Amino acid sequence: MFAGVTGPSFIFWPVGTGDSTTIVISENEVVQVDLNDKLMADEEGNEHIPIVDELVAKLPQVNGRPYLSCFVLTHPDLDHCRGFADLLERIDIGEIWHTPRIFREYEDTYELSADAQAFRAEAHRRAERSIEEGGDPGSGDRVRIIGYASELFEVGERYFGFPEDQFYTRPGNIIDMLDGNYVGDRFQAFIHAPFKESLANARNETSLAMQVTIGPESPLRGLFLGDLSYPSLMQVFEETHRHDNDDKLQWNVLLAPHHCSKKVMYEDNVLQQDVMDEFAACQLSPGFIVSSSNEFKARNESGDNPPHRIARNRYEEIVHNDFVCTGEVSTPENVRPVIFSSTESGIETGGEGYVMSESAEDTLLAAIAAAEGIDSPPATKVGFGGE
Repeated sequence: MFAGVTGPSFIFWPVGTGDSTTIVISENEVVQVDLNDKLMADEEGNEHIPIVDELVAKLPQVNGRPYLSCFVLTHPDLDHCRGFADLLERIDIGEIWHTPRIFREYEDTYELSADAQAFRAEAHRRAERSIEEGGDPGSGDRVRIIGYASELFEVGERYFGFPEDQFYTRPGNIIDMLDGNYVGDRFQAFIHAPFKESLANARNETSLAMQVTIGPESPLRGLFLGDLSYPSLMQVFEETHRHDNDDKLQWNVLLAPHHCSKKVMYEDNVLQQDVMDEFAACQLSPGFIVSSSNEFKARNESGDNPPHRIARNRYEEIVHNDFVCTGEVSTPENVRPVIFSSTESGIETGGEGYVMSESAEDTLLAAIAAAEGIDSPPATKVGFGGE
């Protein structure tokens, strides 16, 4: 099992205001949803974990290399794919998932960050391998396209011949295969979005949205909604209700969309209570809301980026004390992730005693030393959990 967890788990990493979630399914099956490998050291220390170093150190080994079953990109903003090029070089990734947006982005190289371009190049490579094989290209070459992309596969188009029946999933369907293996008894992803009519919208509104269920004994359900805002979220709820899939909205853990942005429940500074009612109605027990962000200000000024205190206040009306911010749980004195695990005795929260890998510690200490103008990092490692 991934070191630091006691069973099938969701791990929310402290990586600043950005998304990096690791889903541990079993001893040899791990999924990474988004990545924001950014060190933001300052003179007061650093509460962020160097996530690529940590994954390299703690992923299962296959043929002598760290192995990730699947990397999922919800959308190509930098705070969701920062560090992907490094990750791709240092580990073996069985398959990747993405929405059609990564193919539809303008070909102008300035439109995408270097890491997003690296992801797109890898997605192109894998799609082409799938076409060459006329089906499943095997581990390391698999790619799944999620959303509406039929025109990509038409005669004369770049991906004519892509194995749609195996690796193309539309919203309203379940994915229960990972890197060629059936995992439906321990992992299922129900796809909610993106919607067909949102394909030309701003990047955030084309985010992959899904409910993920893990754990055969005490099912742990997470709702991952990318950076969707109020109109798209309400469409998720309305479409799911219309197709009698209400159970696919249930959550034990809700990752607050767009890093706890107020755009989730406010339009023109007016609270949209209907979306909050939907979130509350879908909450299971126990139920937690996680903000993958820096710590919250006492109040936000106009124009501030998320996380937004006003959004947190609304979420706390649903979960009260079970609202968790990764940037507040992890501190320079005790750097650690937020972990939720499915165990024989039920769903448990953890992370208090999590021990970072030595390589991640070294990277973090070097960043702190550089920020403080020190020639070499401290010899004594403190504040990294564990003993």
